[in-house]
Amino acid sequence: MIKLEVLNTKMKGKTIKIFDGLRVGSDETCKVRAKLDTIEPVHAIFHVDEQNTKINVEAGSKEAHLYHNGRDVMSADLKHNDKIYVGPLKFRVINETMVSQMDLKIDELLSDYEESDEIYNFATEDLFFLCKKDPDLKRSISFKIPSTDRYIDQAQAFLSRLAHQAGLEEMKIDAFMHCTKELILNAHRHGHEYNPDNDKEIIIRYRDLGEELQLSIEDQGDGFDHSQLLEKVDEKDAASAARERYKAGGIGGLGFQMITKMTSDLFYNEKGNIVTFKVTKQL
Repeated sequence: MIKLEVLNTKMKGKTIKIFDGLRVGSDETCKVRAKLDTIEPVHAIFHVDEQNTKINVEAGSKEAHLYHNGRDVMSADLKHNDKIYVGPLKFRVINETMVSQMDLKIDELLSDYEESDEIYNFATEDLFFLCKKDPDLKRSISFKIPSTDRYIDQAQAFLSRLAHQAGLEEMKIDAFMHCTKELILNAHRHGHEYNPDNDKEIIIRYRDLGEELQLSIEDQGDGFDHSQLLEKVDEKDAASAARERYKAGGIGGLGFQMITKMTSDLFYNEKGNIVTFKVTKQL
């Protein structure tokens, strides 16, 4: 059975069964009704196929606004855990078949979530506005930027705002932004070799984990032997490590040693083109 979970109003937490032709609006013909100025007589219509597996929602009129996972749409196919905003009403799609099968370990669930979540395009979408409209995006958002100085600067400003809004202690903001800047620039300079053809993108995944903030930076480069870098940073003083890495054309050892001291955790994927770090919110 597929349902809508209500996320706001006095009905928060209640569920509504989705059936073919379910209407949401202010009109008496609607199964789900709300007498509000900001909702159309028929604001949204849900469609379900005969197998009860495929669900679609469409706007009930040209004036009706629907937001599917933060995007303004006229129609959208829905899946488990999607968020659909019908005017001021907020819902989450719940597929009970999938819920009953969720006996995986928490780390497996998180891994699946990381792989499947939506990646916004920073160059074409106003993420500042989207985060205002959907507060959940302030806690978890993934986006891609062109590997250029302009967008790197803009992305850092966006991440700085998220960190402030997350309650990161002021003394920790500098550490978070220093790590962010160094690792994004490393992706641009070393992973993409400054992207001379302007064809590379950097994917950034931001997560508010409660007591910590987590950031992942992914480039489209070939990766590198990060284990040797970490060993050298541990074994040598910062200046020596910096000189060696500079001669080799790699990541600056001085900046990297500072990153390892500022973060509560830092690790790479096996290939070496995705780096993830965490910073605790409080001193």
